[in-house]
Amino acid sequence: MDPKITDRDAFTVMGVIGHFESAAENFSPLWEETYMSFHAQIEPLSAGEGHYGVYLSPDHSKPIDYLAGMVVQDVAGAPEGVQVREVDAATYAVFECSFQEIGPTYGYIWDEWLQTSEYEQDMSKLSFDYFPPATTDGSSPIEIWLPVKKKGS
Repeated sequence: MDPKITDRDAFTVMGVIGHFESAAENFSPLWEETYMSFHAQIEPLSAGEGHYGVYLSPDHSKPIDYLAGMVVQDVAGAPEGVQVREVDAATYAVFECSFQEIGPTYGYIWDEWLQTSEYEQDMSKLSFDYFPPATTDGSSPIEIWLPVKKKGS
């Protein structure tokens, strides 16, 4: 399960923020209840398809602020009640997995891949999950984007 290492330009995400004690909590209510109440207002402002879950602090083991939303180009029409955050340009390790395998994939990243790869997490950048548009059979892979830098740099 080797990731693809890629650079990505900065982008802006508009959505809603949930506060969680750990990454092990269920984020589904944030998406299904809170975010979906704004989806119809955010989608026309989006700069692409799919949804983003942005971890607003680099350390996933502490209480987490998590932004559920979409990438937008223009924030001028932001509906009241949503949040907007910039995700800085970075080099990322991109891991693909199914929705059902997101937890085990994060386990692999933290417990194995970061220990043995030539990369370490770039704690000055934000990580995020990308959820592509759903396919009719639900087979679209999820992408975990972890900001990285060469160890020792």
